[in-house]
Amino acid sequence: MAQARKKATSKPKAKPAAKKKAAPKKSAPKKPAPKKPAAKKPAPKKRAKPAPKTKKKPAPRKRPIEVVEQTIDAVPEPILAESSTDSRRLLSARERSLRSLPVVEILDDPHPIGALRRFLDSIRGEATSQQSQIALGSAQLMLLPIAREHRGGSEVKEVVDLMLQHWPDFGERRRGFHAQEFLRNALAAIGVDRDRIGKLEDLIPPGASSELLFNLACAHAVARDKVAMLRAVERALEAGISPSQFRRDHDFAPYARDPDLAHVLARAEVPAIPVDVEPYISLIRGSLDILVATLREYGESIELHPPVRLDAILDAERARKISLPNDYRALLTITNGMALWDHTFLGVGDYREPTPLAQRAQHYLEMLASFGRTGPHDCVPIANWGQPNDWLLYDRRGSLRGGDEPGYVLMLNSDEHALSDLSAALQHLEYIARETFGTN
Repeated sequence: MAQARKKATSKPKAKPAAKKKAAPKKSAPKKPAPKKPAAKKPAPKKRAKPAPKTKKKPAPRKRPIEVVEQTIDAVPEPILAESSTDSRRLLSARERSLRSLPVVEILDDPHPIGALRRFLDSIRGEATSQQSQIALGSAQLMLLPIAREHRGGSEVKEVVDLMLQHWPDFGERRRGFHAQEFLRNALAAIGVDRDRIGKLEDLIPPGASSELLFNLACAHAVARDKVAMLRAVERALEAGISPSQFRRDHDFAPYARDPDLAHVLARAEVPAIPVDVEPYISLIRGSLDILVATLREYGESIELHPPVRLDAILDAERARKISLPNDYRALLTITNGMALWDHTFLGVGDYREPTPLAQRAQHYLEMLASFGRTGPHDCVPIANWGQPNDWLLYDRRGSLRGGDEPGYVLMLNSDEHALSDLSAALQHLEYIARETFGTN
């Protein structure tokens, strides 16, 4: 028992510790291979500096443009005009462009009328040519949109009164183009204002343009001043405005049936040509015989119509409200219209009725008028000269002929050639026929 206890109490022998298996050596984590740096873009090659030249002084730095408010004393310095006798320097391109800047500055101002007033007040004594153009140009451009959209208003009165106040400052330039353009736009924009229309009319210079005188008549018509209107209508007619322009304009619509206006327009529409046919018959017959013989020689077509009595010719003139020259009246008593070669002359029926030839002639005259030519409505068509836009016309006022004397004008497309009379026209046609067929 004692031994058993002893055994029981005796500590058991410790088992020898089991040998731990050596842990497998952990291999050190492989470091990731360093990434190859991205290939750098090759730096741009530096340009070789050019060999230093002689040093120049550095250009002065440009100062920022300062906007300076215009003061009353700011008078634009005139730009010297070019002249062959002027020893001063010529204008540069930049100086030319600066000519128009004052007008732009005035019109772009928040209060353009106030800017124009300051500019006019800044003028000391008589205005220079440039100052006059700036003032007159600015004023007419202010009035132009008003004239197109409506008439009258406080702005129109203010501009007109301002320009009338300074009108003496413009000196001789009051008769020039810019002054007339201002007056024309002022009359178109003024509306019902007889007092100011009268003041503007007093400023119209002698030899004024027909457009200015036409606008004067329109202004009086709008203001319902019939006496002044009739007087202005006569002035415009004498300057070259055709009666049809008055009949088409809506300003004269209230006077469409007015007998006094109708009489003035009718008197201008039919210039009196006293009937005297006999002195021209032998001359026209001789020129026609030579022309016909030449065309027959070359085998060209000839179509002569039977003659017509003089009273039938005058009846057609009265119906159409035209007046033919005596030498063409004489031709109609020889042949009432004719077709020679490819040239067709109008007869009495073409003046009385809207025949195809008459309509072609009217279309041509309207085309000339649409191009801005002065005087087509005062012309009487005589013959189509071969091509659609070639016509022989009788210019009753001489406007297309470049003068004041009536006479024949040969229009080749839009180029005019004055002829002395109908015999000269027939001789010219005979010459052209010989030149055309004789060289073939």
